[in-house]
Amino acid sequence: MTLQTGEKGFTLMELLVVIGIIIVIAAAILTVIPGMRQKTQEKATKAFMERLEVALEQYYSDNRSYPSGDITNSKTALAPSDPRKKQYIEFDDSEVNGSDIVDYWGNPFVYVSSNGATPSNNSTTYDLYSLGVDGATSSSGDDADDINNWSR
Repeated sequence: MTLQTGEKGFTLMELLVVIGIIIVIAAAILTVIPGMRQKTQEKATKAFMERLEVALEQYYSDNRSYPSGDITNSKTALAPSDPRKKQYIEFDDSEVNGSDIVDYWGNPFVYVSSNGATPSNNSTTYDLYSLGVDGATSSSGDDADDINNWSR
């Protein structure tokens, strides 16, 4: 069986081979894209965490202590709503959810300050970590996909 297109002819077998090649290429691309998205979110979360660390260090430089309490208190201290107070960081809409500072998976960051609590890993400063793609962690923030400020 031959399909005719002008003067050149293509057999059904040739057409099926071309379609098969296109399907294989499409399948390869579609299996790579989810992994690329996760890597992009991981890199964005690491970059955001570095911005948070800079803001925390600037806060420490001005106040001789880190913000106390949890990530909600940290958000209020770093980006106060009072325009008369110093703002240490400016958050994008995607970086906050209500009173939480969130990673690029939408999970709240965990922050434990040396003021009023005992960080598990950075006992003189603070622990800051993202729960990673699975949104879960061990009590120490050392889950395999967690992104933290003590093991980088």
